Amino acid sequence: MSQMPPPPPSQPGPTGAPGAASNKKTYSILAYILGWITGVIFLFVGKDDPDVKWNAANSVVCFGGLFVISIVIGIIPGINLLTPLVGLVSFILWLVFLIQGLQGNGQRLPAPLVGGALSPFVDQVANMVH
Repeated sequence: MSQMPPPPPSQPGPTGAPGAASNKKTYSILAYILGWITGVIFLFVGKDDPDVKWNAANSVVCFGGLFVISIVIGIIPGINLLTPLVGLVSFILWLVFLIQGLQGNGQRLPAPLVGGALSPFVDQVANMVH
């Protein structure tokens, strides 16, 4: 009587995969890497993971809002001198998100100081993508 070889080990599902947390962390960081542009991209790429989708929506709301503010301020004579200040705030916020993302494991990263105020808008943007 011949013996059959044992079946190959089963592959763990996506939730149990060792790289799942790493991908979540990577996608969350990449959602912030180019501001609102990668935020829009990762809204759709990470739509199956609620934390990645939330971070992408957060990137769109934070950096998209700052982008619009800088355009409006740049158009209005007299206060257009504040445009570099908005750019500096954007850069500092970007660094904070990247540092928090590198230290975390893909969890939601609210914006410092204004995260509570932006959170309802972030939830709305995240819920628009299914």
